[in-house]
Order: sequence, then C-alpha cells, then structure tokens
Amino acid sequence: MRVLFVLDPLEQLQLETETSLLLAAEFRRRGHETWYSLEEDFTVTDRGVYTTAHELNVLPTGAPQAGEAQVEDASEFSLILMRQDPPVDAAYRFVAQALTSVGERTVVVNKPESVLAWNEKLLPLHFPDLCPPTLVSRHVEALEEFVRAQGTAVVKPISECSGRGIHVVTAETAPPVIRATLQRYPGDPVIVQRYLPEVLSGDKRLFLVGGECIGAVNRVPAAPDKLANIHQGARVEATALNARDRYIAERVGPFLRQHGLWLAGLDVIGGFLTEVNVTSPSALRQINAVTGKRHEPRVVDFLEGLVA
Repeated sequence: MRVLFVLDPLEQLQLETETSLLLAAEFRRRGHETWYSLEEDFTVTDRGVYTTAHELNVLPTGAPQAGEAQVEDASEFSLILMRQDPPVDAAYRFVAQALTSVGERTVVVNKPESVLAWNEKLLPLHFPDLCPPTLVSRHVEALEEFVRAQGTAVVKPISECSGRGIHVVTAETAPPVIRATLQRYPGDPVIVQRYLPEVLSGDKRLFLVGGECIGAVNRVPAAPDKLANIHQGARVEATALNARDRYIAERVGPFLRQHGLWLAGLDVIGGFLTEVNVTSPSALRQINAVTGKRHEPRVVDFLEGLVA
C-alpha cells in the first residue's frame, strides 16, 4: 500500500509531540510505502490532482528523512492522511477541495469535506449539553458582556491551534484582549468561553479512532497562569476515563463516524467538551508514554481496514 502524508514542513514538526511520524513508522514496519507532500506541492488540472511527493522514512531517533521528489498522480496512493496543523486557510482549503476528487480508489483521512465543514473549536457547540457556556461573535459589546456575566472567561481565536492566542480574562482585562484578537485575525469571530477552574487539575485528551476512544492523557498546566497544552509547557500524566468522559466519547463518536472524521482528539475539562480536534489530532506519543503501551498499531490497523 502507498500512503501519502500531507504535512507541514518537516523542519517545523515537533518530534516530541508529532503523531504523524509515529504512524508513518508503523506503516513502514508493515512494509507499506510512505510519502509526504506539502500544501504547496499540489496541482489540479482538468486531468486530475497531482503532487510533488518525497518518500518519507523515519529514523530510529524518530526524525523524518526525505527521499528524492517526484511528481505523482494523487489517485495512485491508496491512502492520503491530511495532517497539516490549522489554520484552515486558503492553502489548506485548496488541498482539501482538490482531494475530494481523487477518485474512489483513494481513501482520504479525515474526509476533506467534513474537515472544511466543521471547525474544531465550533464543533462542541453541536453538542450544547456537553460544552461550557460559549459565545462566538465579532460584536465587541456582546463579547464583553458575556465575560462580565461569567466573571472569568477564556478568549480563543477560531483558527489557531496548540494554545496560540488563548487568554484567560476577567471583566476588567477582557476589552483590550478581545479587540486585539479581532485585529490580529481580521474577519474571524472570537470565541469566549466560561473559564473552568478544573483546568488546574488537567485537560484530558481523548484520542478517538473510528469514533471509539483508544487512549487518553491528562495535560496539567505548568503553573496556575499557564495553559494546559503540551506546546505551552504542560506536563502529562496518566488518567482514567470517568463516566462523564465515556459519555462524551459515546455521544460524539457516532457523529465522527457519520462524517468520516476517523481520527479525532476530544479535549475535556471538568466534564465539559471544549474542542474536537479533527485536522491533525495528536498526543499519541504522550498516551504511549503514560500508559507504557504502543497505540499506533491499533490506529494503523483501522486505517488499513478503511482501504481494504
């Protein structure tokens, strides 16, 4: 089987958290070919979708090694994994829309139409009883009033990842943060969400494959004023799913299967669903580390099954 990963530039990948390379190494252990392309490598013509692809090897250190580049018909790959980080901007949308037409012989994960349809920070609002009080708007007065009503809130840009642009605010500190966020991301609405003090005990990442949770890790802020995000210095620890966690996964899982969102990361704080990561869900390395088990074989088993 020939597998193509659509990645961010290799030099930007953070090896300590990179799930894509973990999957690529498992595919290669099974004798599959692994390749990668960047967003800029794709071309669409009236004859099909083409990409300049490099063979992708993973060294024993976990670092990627690129082979020579060659132009490939995207439909010649059995499986294409879109693994670019947000934002879902024009370059991302171009590749996603192109891959909707690669043909029936090629499986694309996650389903590009669904990734384009469901913003991962807005998707929890599809389950209003699972998520904390939230407002998404470009109206400054409404955003400020929401923060005043909540007392303390979290301000998030709609298009970022890895904790970038997230701020905890009060009624006094919210106005400049909200205005700065709107200015930094022109045209985008801003998310304000009730601050959940349970975050000091951790933000759980549940890794779902085919709508079923295969593992989880708890991410604990490095300090009370820091974020519970691995890229922001959070430490990781083992965790067990409680009844609420399982209920959230059971509620969201069928939706993910229905829409071809085969790989997903649910973020749960204090029993509330705060994000559903579907662009490049990660933390598999951290789940392996805290459980002492390798979970990538189960992921690749599932992906092989999609192609079969």
